Amino acid sequence: MTTKEGEIMKKQPESLHLIYGPEDKPKNWKDGILYSLQWIMIMVYPVIWGYAIVGKGLNLDDAVLAEYMGRIVLMIGLSTLIQTIAGHKLSMISGPNIIPSLAIVAAYEVGGEAYALASFNAFIIAGIVVALLGVTGILNTIGKVWTPLTQGSMILMVGLATSFSGMELLAVYGVGWAYYVGIFLALVCGFLSIKGKGILATIPVLIVIVLGYIIFMVQGTFNWELVETMPTILIPKLFPFGMTMPPLDLIITMIIVHFFSAINVYGNVQGYVGLLDLTVSPKRKKKLFTVFGLIEGSLAGILGVPGYAPYGENLGFLLLTKVASRYFIIISSVIVVFLSFFGKIAGLMAAIPEPVAGAVLLGVASTLIGIGIDSSKKSVKFETREIFIVGFSIFFALGTSRLSTEFFKGFPRIVGTIMSNPVILVIILVILLEQIIFRERKKLVN
Repeated sequence: MTTKEGEIMKKQPESLHLIYGPEDKPKNWKDGILYSLQWIMIMVYPVIWGYAIVGKGLNLDDAVLAEYMGRIVLMIGLSTLIQTIAGHKLSMISGPNIIPSLAIVAAYEVGGEAYALASFNAFIIAGIVVALLGVTGILNTIGKVWTPLTQGSMILMVGLATSFSGMELLAVYGVGWAYYVGIFLALVCGFLSIKGKGILATIPVLIVIVLGYIIFMVQGTFNWELVETMPTILIPKLFPFGMTMPPLDLIITMIIVHFFSAINVYGNVQGYVGLLDLTVSPKRKKKLFTVFGLIEGSLAGILGVPGYAPYGENLGFLLLTKVASRYFIIISSVIVVFLSFFGKIAGLMAAIPEPVAGAVLLGVASTLIGIGIDSSKKSVKFETREIFIVGFSIFFALGTSRLSTEFFKGFPRIVGTIMSNPVILVIILVILLEQIIFRERKKLVN
């Protein structure tokens, strides 16, 4: 069937065993509350990224960090809501993107605090540029080189990179009870998804996060200090780091960074609709990139937070929860926007125990790795050439990303930013190897 926006929905994949399809409305108020609550809990996950990378990386003091975290929560709700209603129209959560986040931290290391804070204003300009590329349809041409090998390698890399982050969070306190609790929670998440019966099989993430909070609170190791430092009411500031025009080199850098973020978003959305056997129209893709540029780029810069994007981890959440309806995420996004104005609640979300976040990441990463392998094998053929392309790209990109920061200082800043990001690098490598270096010539038919 075809929707009014031009998306073509094929038969729902039976292997997913979805409880709710993309356009299914809540069957009753109990489902509406339960699955919306689960999305609210899942939205705690991107809060961690905003806190751990840019918040800690820029060494923001407590007062500035508290206001910053409130804006992080606000943008999670806004960007997810607007994309779900007017952009990709899928049940995909948006949050601080790893690509621009690392670029801001890199700017801090190279040019200091003032230079790094100017990055947010540079993203305002970068977002407008990417939005224009989206409106004109230029970004839709990515599909010409977006093959199953590219798709599979990107998803596989997201899974592998996520597993590193997950294990770091699990082991943040070293070997001890917290580490073992995190592993236990990750196994619980997987067990419920695979063996759970009835409603338990559809809310593994919700159960794991709630159970994790309870365990760390009972143990007396929950970070109540972060909650207490947050003001009761948070009114978001516009241009919190000033309205100074950023340097030209910083503007160019962030335009390139945001362009690669757009490529990453394209892959994330393609992977998600691929699981649903859904084909998205060029018109819908234009709206996706327009919202991505203006909201997840420019508005994020105005609010002084890193660029946002629909997460690749949504593929894992889909397989874990079996719920694809966008109506639940619309409800939860509105609630998160409302809650972002209450500092204590925003602080509670930001204070999720690291091992609990790691447990969720590990569960998501496990499914992504499997999806990536399966996507790669859906190439027209998967023989020696294809195996080498995927293997070389994964090895090179993942290995390079684990090198020391000193290594990347040997490259120009823009090149170093790309080389240090395994997801972007693997996309570039697969396209280069498949389309140019090992390009297969079409056989002539007599």
